[in-house]
Amino acid sequence: MSVPDFIYRPFVRVFPRAAVELASGSLRSVHALTPFGHADGELGPTEAAGQGGPSAGDRVAGDRVAAAAGDQDGLDRASSAGAGGPSAEAAGAAGESGYVNELVRLTIRRTALEGASRYTLVLRNLQPHSVQLARLRFPGWRGLDELLADCPPERLAFLRNGHQSWSTARSYRMSEKPLLPRLKLVSLATSNLANLPSNTPGRLSSELYTLLTNLDTDQSILIGQGKPFNQFLYLFLNVFPGHAGRSYFELVYDFGRALLGPGQELVLDELFFMAGPAHRLQARYFELLKEELPPRRPFRRRFGWCSWYQYYDRIDPELLYRNLGLLKASGLPADFFQIDDGWQAAVGDWLSPRPAFKGRMAELAAAIKAAGFAPGLWWAPFAASKRSRLFKEHPEYLLRDSFGRPLLAGYNPIWKGFYYGLDASYPACREYLEEVVKTIVHDWGFSYLKCDFLFAGCLRGANHHEIGRSRAELLKEGLRVIRSAAGPDAGMLGCGMPLSAGVGLVDATRIGPDTGHFWIRPESAILRTGAMVGLRNSLRASLVRAPMHGALWTNDPDCVMARARGTRLSAAERRSQFHVAALTGGFITLSDELSLLGHDEIDELRGLAALADACRGGRAIALDVMERELPEQLYNDAGYLGLFNWGRACRAKRFDLSRLLDLEPRLSALVEIGRGRRYGADGASVELGPMPARGSAVFRIERSA
Repeated sequence: MSVPDFIYRPFVRVFPRAAVELASGSLRSVHALTPFGHADGELGPTEAAGQGGPSAGDRVAGDRVAAAAGDQDGLDRASSAGAGGPSAEAAGAAGESGYVNELVRLTIRRTALEGASRYTLVLRNLQPHSVQLARLRFPGWRGLDELLADCPPERLAFLRNGHQSWSTARSYRMSEKPLLPRLKLVSLATSNLANLPSNTPGRLSSELYTLLTNLDTDQSILIGQGKPFNQFLYLFLNVFPGHAGRSYFELVYDFGRALLGPGQELVLDELFFMAGPAHRLQARYFELLKEELPPRRPFRRRFGWCSWYQYYDRIDPELLYRNLGLLKASGLPADFFQIDDGWQAAVGDWLSPRPAFKGRMAELAAAIKAAGFAPGLWWAPFAASKRSRLFKEHPEYLLRDSFGRPLLAGYNPIWKGFYYGLDASYPACREYLEEVVKTIVHDWGFSYLKCDFLFAGCLRGANHHEIGRSRAELLKEGLRVIRSAAGPDAGMLGCGMPLSAGVGLVDATRIGPDTGHFWIRPESAILRTGAMVGLRNSLRASLVRAPMHGALWTNDPDCVMARARGTRLSAAERRSQFHVAALTGGFITLSDELSLLGHDEIDELRGLAALADACRGGRAIALDVMERELPEQLYNDAGYLGLFNWGRACRAKRFDLSRLLDLEPRLSALVEIGRGRRYGADGASVELGPMPARGSAVFRIERSA
């Protein structure tokens, strides 16, 4: 992969073609954009010095290449639409670069950072009337020929970061299929209907950020989204082995149906381009995002209990009181106690608890607080069950399509039916959300809110009340309503949340699909999804998204289950879930009936809490994330390393430590926690064995003086 000068190239040389898609009702029109000049600030060191690189003749508006093959018909048909607008030469007269046609003008500026380029994009409406934006597309990348010059397709890896908490996150080889669920109902709850997996090898997509890695050289390119996170950003890779010039990369900004007024300018989300080893790029990217964000509010939750995975929605106050007493008596270092789904009469009717909870919500919160824990409560703010009074009495709150029909958000058997999305930009709906939050936090006394099914607030195809907003902005508006009503002291966790839209607004985020007391469900193969509930998929997402912790929010790896009875998890699998949860640095949530836990399980949980506390301030990363779908090496720079055998058989394992040594040049030894075995770092690998199936070992890193 030819990457040394990639990050210094002007944007319009990397993406010589662009188009804007406009919406009108259910119709779309595609309009090609013409690239214009380069700002001085966009020239890299080589180009600026006039040594090598493209000549001045190359750096003009006429520098274009043929469209990459693939799904580019819309751009080809629109080529004439860009004609007749402002000339490229005139548009670039002021020394700027970007793209233009008779409808819009896109200006781009590059800022050089250490080992990275940051691009700032501003879109302006040139028309005397409003335009409704759907997408902005940057296809091409010169057919990827230069980028893939020394990388055979079979040695290329692509990192997919899915749309929301439950979406698939993993690396792919070009021979592997990104699974498209067989049922639309599964896609609704686990994917983005505007960016579905292709189910085709070599046709891959990601959101927020991606990595492309040459597995032979360990060199990578990272492209990522930056502030203000007001659009959804899609990153596509299309590889056609053996067809020179056909492979291409594409960036797409998704506005939904945002309205841009006459002469109005819109600042788009920034873009970061970086090159280097994958294990360094991810840490650098999330550190850059952290530097751009306002200081994060401290999230005070570290260890607690949740009712969900033992009881699901079959809860009552007496059951909760029993576990509250057992948690206090256990001596575990818990600081919160969360009531999950099952307290409400129906999803959407949050001011109407079930009969068992009616009049007792404030009583429960007070009892939890008196026991020494922060009271937490689950709800799904932007979802309304078809069975709810809200759905029947306030249809005006619902998100609707171009034909006025309510937009389906999904089907939940536990809720006994379909549920729909709410429009947080509709004033009366916003007032209802404020009333609910103020009741939960200030009247009842719950200081920690788990906000679930957040994707329902920004569904594809919605005609929301404030039509000037993008899909991402619609969700952000709803989250701001919750934050404002809850006040600065309440903790706020996002779940089922489109990740980029929650940056800077939530304190913690679930970063994977639901776990379970089983490894994987057989239905996942039938439904063809990598986001099915179960420990395996939950662990994979926790490993892949570990670098987000501490930069964007506090990671929630989902609950751990310690019980040895009433579970299909082996002792090794239970221990591995503990190790991943602790090493990734997020908070720990227990979800067992506490009467089922013996002294051994309680002691294990104390050890888990201690390890999690030691790792919480560190930054974690899966060192082999681009090599393996399920990474086997998890490093936390607080001084810990986890090694895993995800195979089905007990076996000896050899682990390559070269990436660890790159990050820990003073590594002198690895000391296994719990057993005290010491492994010297005099070689580039370590052999462990035999390791149990789906087992793990955690090491403390010793550093030389």
